[in-house]
Amino acid sequence: MNKKDTDLWRRLFSTLLVLCLTLWGCAWAETGFSPQPVIKDEALTSNPQPVAKDELLPTAEPSETAAAEDVDAPEDAPEPAAEAPYEGLEVYFLDLGRVDGILIRCGGENCFIDVGFKENARAAVKFLRAMGISHLHSYVGTHGHFDHIEGAPQIIDAFRPDRMYFSHLGAINAIIDCADAAQQEVIADTEKVILQPGDTFTVGEAVLTALGPLKVKNVNTGNTGENDNSLILRLDYGHRSFLFTADTTDKILRAVNAQFPGKLNVDVFKNPHHNGAHDEDVIDMIRPAVTVFCTDDGHQPTKAYQSLLAAKGSRVYITGPENQGNVAIVSDGQSLETRCGYSVKDVALESVPRLHVGQDYDIKVTVDPADALIPQTQLGWNSSDPSVIQVYNGRVRAMGEGRATITAAAVNGVSGAVEVECWLAYVTLDQSEMSLAVGQTKKLGGQITPANAKGVSGTWLSEDEGVATVEGGKVTGVGEGTTRVIARLSNGAEAACTVTVRGRMAASVKLDKQKAEMKVGDNLTLAATVEPADFNADDLEWYSSDESILWVDQSGNITAVKPGKAKIAVVASEGVYDVCVIRVK
Repeated sequence: MNKKDTDLWRRLFSTLLVLCLTLWGCAWAETGFSPQPVIKDEALTSNPQPVAKDELLPTAEPSETAAAEDVDAPEDAPEPAAEAPYEGLEVYFLDLGRVDGILIRCGGENCFIDVGFKENARAAVKFLRAMGISHLHSYVGTHGHFDHIEGAPQIIDAFRPDRMYFSHLGAINAIIDCADAAQQEVIADTEKVILQPGDTFTVGEAVLTALGPLKVKNVNTGNTGENDNSLILRLDYGHRSFLFTADTTDKILRAVNAQFPGKLNVDVFKNPHHNGAHDEDVIDMIRPAVTVFCTDDGHQPTKAYQSLLAAKGSRVYITGPENQGNVAIVSDGQSLETRCGYSVKDVALESVPRLHVGQDYDIKVTVDPADALIPQTQLGWNSSDPSVIQVYNGRVRAMGEGRATITAAAVNGVSGAVEVECWLAYVTLDQSEMSLAVGQTKKLGGQITPANAKGVSGTWLSEDEGVATVEGGKVTGVGEGTTRVIARLSNGAEAACTVTVRGRMAASVKLDKQKAEMKVGDNLTLAATVEPADFNADDLEWYSSDESILWVDQSGNITAVKPGKAKIAVVASEGVYDVCVIRVK
């Protein structure tokens, strides 16, 4: 075969290979199958080990600072970082009994699904508040059965959601029937949305899609047929997905799968109807990596059903104090991590220094008992005002001027909180204390952080100008005493230096000896004459050039230590001094 024929066959083979790979990729995509996630399982131990996790938050570069002689800020404004690293999805299946109570948190927004009876709502409210949540962006009532929505008015009243989502009007009326007069007013003032199949809404960066019911029928919230009207929601976040099914039935799930092929295939499956078992073909449609049962210890899924799920590759988590309690599943859009079963008694957050816009800071956490070993990533973090401070896995970022409370909660609801203050800019000084004489001037340096703080100006002031004055950072002693010199920014941030002013500055100082000789062990006292005559002798400072040869105290008393030669100096004021050279035999 000649070279021309060889090249021809080589090109033909390459073309066929590319065509095969393309066809294989298309066939793979058409299956609707996504690779199974990495499940980080910390569920079955009360002492979970820290979980290694990819760093989701880039470390910000340190802000440049500028020396501020007049504490004047540049005109350009600092803008919050363009990237949005404080993302992450958290889904909590609460241990409220044989009822559904599900919290979804993402991108600083909060959504709650169902809640159960009124007594369940009290526990849910307590948990949400422990998580630092004071507001819901959305509430979902899946259907009109009281074991899902009787306590909804308490959740709506406590957290005032921006809007509520339902599958049909009857579910809204069922909630109103459970509300008192004040709660009914809140419900009336809240936006209400009836979701149709294919409709979507968001919680932060997570997208929820209504897959069912395909058709609402036989609306009667008092009979079992209402289960078929349950809202079925698929949640997508990055490459990970969840399916929330309320009390829907296998018949409805099969119909949904026919209408939306492949959309039931998710990573995390909230099992319908609490502890109910479902047919194998339904599990094959969903193919979950994780199945969660919202039930109590008295109503458990059968061993046979749990075995079926295990055989299909699904891990099982069950709420209830004898099982996993609250079950939390978190994701960065790639991996999944479970949190449950912790016996945490206390969570304490250390204080956070004042931050400036754009600055990042890692909060230190102490957990009791210490052997619970909960790392930052296994706590639920919340900011009371994300426009001021955002938080993710213990790292906060200052977004705007103001104050916000950061809360960290273990999955059992035990939490700790700390208030964080954020300035558009703040000022630091190069000295916290300064000493000078009457008539003497020294420079006090300052820095504004960040260096490009927009619209921030600064001024210098002295709290007692009878002691010291300041102009452009130059401090001058006026009279004996102590005062504070302050650099204050227009946004209220300030830093202070304590200034002590002694008597008048010396014009000259003269020792009574310029040279001397001593023997080891001898003592000698030098006398200093200072001009002006009213100079305070206590302000003189004495030094030895070599204390191993000559030692001197602050009254000019000298002791010869060993043979050699050294100098004794007396300093009256800056640049005003005299020296005596002493030889020790």
